[in-house]
Amino acid sequence: MENATATETNTTIDNDLMIMPGHLAAIAMFAAKKDVRFYLMGVCIDTGPTGSFLVATCGHTVAVHQIDTVARPVGQFIMPLVPLASMIKANKRVGIKITLPDGFAGQYEKAKRQVTLESLKGEIAIVSELDGIFPDWRRVTRYDDSPYPQQVFFNPKYLMRVADAADLINTRKFAVQVRPGGTGVGFAWLDLEGKTVAYVMPIRGTIDDLPSKPTMTY
Repeated sequence: MENATATETNTTIDNDLMIMPGHLAAIAMFAAKKDVRFYLMGVCIDTGPTGSFLVATCGHTVAVHQIDTVARPVGQFIMPLVPLASMIKANKRVGIKITLPDGFAGQYEKAKRQVTLESLKGEIAIVSELDGIFPDWRRVTRYDDSPYPQQVFFNPKYLMRVADAADLINTRKFAVQVRPGGTGVGFAWLDLEGKTVAYVMPIRGTIDDLPSKPTMTY
């Protein structure tokens, strides 16, 4: 009987996710702003046996924040950017609690599910899910440390996105560096705790692909 009681207790699912200040706003920067793949225009809540994550991608960059390490059933919920905008703008430096609906990881119903966001300032927003299936971000975010025979470059726009997202999370700025990932994506920490990371698709080529040397006389 004691074992049965312990098992029942362990199966209780915590539906509250605590988001540290700045993290939701930082992850949202990596979502697509306009895309025919409408499911990219949002922030995905992803749960599973290794914990809960916030994920966003535009197809060229990906950001992942590990909310906690609490084992939960496998489930996803895509929060569209538009209803998140006011909550994010008003609470960039304030923590936010996200409450998942009961049966979050169960069978999808015809009616859209909803999550509740509550900031530490008392603001509340109820967000309905975005239709679609979020990409398999775990497959894309595998870092490869092997050498790559060609030159690796990164789009400056994507590098600025990484730096701006890091500034939202950290009260003190630190030098964010994107490390080339061999045959895979570039990688950067967005926080000092190592709980938030960004991946950047590289532009590969050779020295001959670069602009020619300057010919001006100074």
